[in-house]
Amino acid sequence: MPDQAAQLRKLVRVAAQADPSLAPGGPIVAVSGGRAEMGTTTVACQLARELARLGKQVILIDANVLRPGAAHHFNLRPPQDDNIDAILRGTRRAVEVLVEVAEGVRLLPGIALGELPPPLDRQAVDHFASELVALSQQSDAILIDAGSGMNPWVDRLWQLARQVLLVATPESESFLDAYAAVKLSQHHRHDGKIRLLLNRTIDDWELAPLAMRFEDTCAKFLRLTPKPAAALPEFLRTKQPSIGEENLPPSSLRHPPSIPDEPFRRATRLLAADLAADFRVAALRLVKPKQLSASSFHYTDKRDLSQRR
Repeated sequence: MPDQAAQLRKLVRVAAQADPSLAPGGPIVAVSGGRAEMGTTTVACQLARELARLGKQVILIDANVLRPGAAHHFNLRPPQDDNIDAILRGTRRAVEVLVEVAEGVRLLPGIALGELPPPLDRQAVDHFASELVALSQQSDAILIDAGSGMNPWVDRLWQLARQVLLVATPESESFLDAYAAVKLSQHHRHDGKIRLLLNRTIDDWELAPLAMRFEDTCAKFLRLTPKPAAALPEFLRTKQPSIGEENLPPSSLRHPPSIPDEPFRRATRLLAADLAADFRVAALRLVKPKQLSASSFHYTDKRDLSQRR
């Protein structure tokens, strides 16, 4: 008689290869903007730091193939070869190109500035998904800087994630772009995982009306239930010279060191704690065998990187 446990393990393995959000191991969170210049990279990098301060081993992936910026955020020059391009081309394993950028945080760098976008055909993206499964076994959480707008690559990253933090600002155009990104995605695959993250808020009262509007619109027109929204204040940098640089003029510093101001740090710390709690709850859920089917995951094979509107 076949070993039922072995069959179940095989089923879990097949499903995880098709959809890493179902895989055991560190959960995947995509940080995505409705449009560019919403602070997506800043939010992703600071969340990685705060999760690490909570004792988590975090892997941050710069998957923004149009505007990579995570390496620069950590004052790191993007490697020419050891980056996400090598993973998508299948020339390197993801674990081989990870760079430790802070205590508890490892970065999979994006493409170097000026480079052409990497190949995003089905074979490349499927290989990337399998590498995510491997990385999830070596970390407590994976954060993906998914860039902005909506195209097949961003949509695939959303599908791979257990939760999507959709970054917008209180301005009406930004809010509409965030909703447009959801509408243009395969939104029926993202029910219960999208969370509006209102960045650069001035007062707490800005969140409630926009969050209600977003939830009502998604429910009415897309039949989608978002997660409870959250807000972050404006990110302001506070200069903090390193040892030996206290008396040097700012112009002489190659990368003037800085840290975010306390309100932004405090807000991202609370968001990180909320994510960590969500990770624990998700880890306790039992996955039913009938839900584990590789055929339940589909990839739209499109190569156009341009933002759809």
